[in-house]
Amino acid sequence: MATIAQAGQTPGKFYGWTNVGLFFFIQFAASGFVYFAYSVVFPVMVETMNWNRGSASLAQSVALITLGLSYPLTGYLLTRSGVRRTITLGLLVMLTGLLLLVFGVTELWHWILVWGVIMGLSFGLTGPICAQTAMISWFSIKRSTTIGIVMTGGALGGAMAQPALAGMMDRFDSWRAAWAIAAAMVVISLVATRLIINRPGDIGQFPDNIDPQRAAGERQDLHARPKTYRTAHEWTVREIIRKPTLYLMMVISVSYLGTFFALLNHGVLHLTDSGLKGIEAAGIFGLLILGSGLARIPAGWLGDQIELRWTLFGSIALMAVALAGFWQGQEIWLLSIMGMLFGAGYGSLLVLLPAAIGNYFGERAFPIINSLFAPVVLPFAAAAPAGAGFVFEATGSYDFAFAGAIILLSAAMLAAFFLKPPATPV
Repeated sequence: MATIAQAGQTPGKFYGWTNVGLFFFIQFAASGFVYFAYSVVFPVMVETMNWNRGSASLAQSVALITLGLSYPLTGYLLTRSGVRRTITLGLLVMLTGLLLLVFGVTELWHWILVWGVIMGLSFGLTGPICAQTAMISWFSIKRSTTIGIVMTGGALGGAMAQPALAGMMDRFDSWRAAWAIAAAMVVISLVATRLIINRPGDIGQFPDNIDPQRAAGERQDLHARPKTYRTAHEWTVREIIRKPTLYLMMVISVSYLGTFFALLNHGVLHLTDSGLKGIEAAGIFGLLILGSGLARIPAGWLGDQIELRWTLFGSIALMAVALAGFWQGQEIWLLSIMGMLFGAGYGSLLVLLPAAIGNYFGERAFPIINSLFAPVVLPFAAAAPAGAGFVFEATGSYDFAFAGAIILLSAAMLAAFFLKPPATPV
């Protein structure tokens, strides 16, 4: 009798785990040393260039809007050209933007244009949707777990990038040195993309390395089947947009992303305004990103064991509690703990919400939903960084921004409580 590990499995090395390693590294390099680098490089740019915080923050808001508007293009390319070509194009755009940051940005409008438009487009073309699409194609039973592993790469890279880039900027007395290092990491990522294989069927394999016909013939053990809901329906766009599930997911996405974007943009400034040194604030944000990374694999594993509405609810609640502590905390040890807990909640949601989309609506609908999702969600989330900046300029503190973010997370908790798999159309 076949064992659980052998039931239905096809012979030969399963390439899905190679893809996991490749996407882990790409997220480590391109996301960790580029996207997450923003929180430590941006304050130095603002101070060095003597820019207004609110005006300079527009670059991040424009980037998020561009990211959202580019998602239909990303979804189209993923459907027509596959993950490898899509992410390769995105990395080339990202490299172009970083080189312009190193050699071309001298004015505020340069910064807004390059970061807001060019880098925003690159984030859309290289964003988590690419890695998540690949994982949803290659895995079903371990879907949330593998998404968690891949998404850990960006957080680990970001945690390492924070102190490393802060140190390099101090050494060379220039924020341009940080973007030069980021560009080098993108070049290495471009090499790794050449090894990506889009789908199991491209090389005659199956998701999870399990041939459905062989597994059925061998009476595959129940332990080798998914423990949480997986749709068997091929969802169409018309069917999806009629389901409340989609809009509850949008509320969750706007809330947790908007809160994180605002803190990423202004968290270091809030801490330095409170009396911390720049290197201390950078260290706390390094811990925040580390907490995000450490939570992703456990969250993914938990998402394969427990229905996702409850893990989503718990992750949002953790963010809300930690944000309150981050707002009111004064001691470095408390701020460090709150930062790690906030990061853990955010990192969990980065894994669990995409897994919920894939589980509830299926593999083929995943990039389509993200194409619909992002242009609606991200403009709202994008308002948070600029909004927080202008709140500070108007009031001299971030108090109203923190209070608004906690209210937003409370709405997301309510949405998660009512989130259930959509009823299959008759």
